[in-house]
Amino acid sequence: MSWFHLVIGLLLFWIFTVTGQYMRADFPDKGDMDQVLRILMRSRHIYILLSSLIHIVLGIYLVLRPALVQRIFQFLGSVLLVVSSGLLLWAFEVETYQTQHYTDISRWGLYTALAGVIAHLIGGLKLPSKAA
Repeated sequence: MSWFHLVIGLLLFWIFTVTGQYMRADFPDKGDMDQVLRILMRSRHIYILLSSLIHIVLGIYLVLRPALVQRIFQFLGSVLLVVSSGLLLWAFEVETYQTQHYTDISRWGLYTALAGVIAHLIGGLKLPSKAA
């Protein structure tokens, strides 16, 4: 599962760089545009970076725990983080280019990322060993 996160994280980082170039080419006169829209665009862009970094760190450090319950939490956390990444990419497109306004897509993307991190935290905790 760690390779999966590493690949997703690197892909998202590449998307982060591409969306940055896209914004630069699409909105070259940043000083002339509405500053509220500019902040909205940049924050949605940074959310993609956040998502990529979470996946990259998991890709490097994730160790599946031996207990079934812990592995279930880790798997659940991974699913939630992938869903979060999709929501944040979708929010970038919708909020920056379609509505040019805040929507609940980015909010749910961040909430889902938080839930995924919490699930990985629970699943990754070392349980005390049982004394024989």
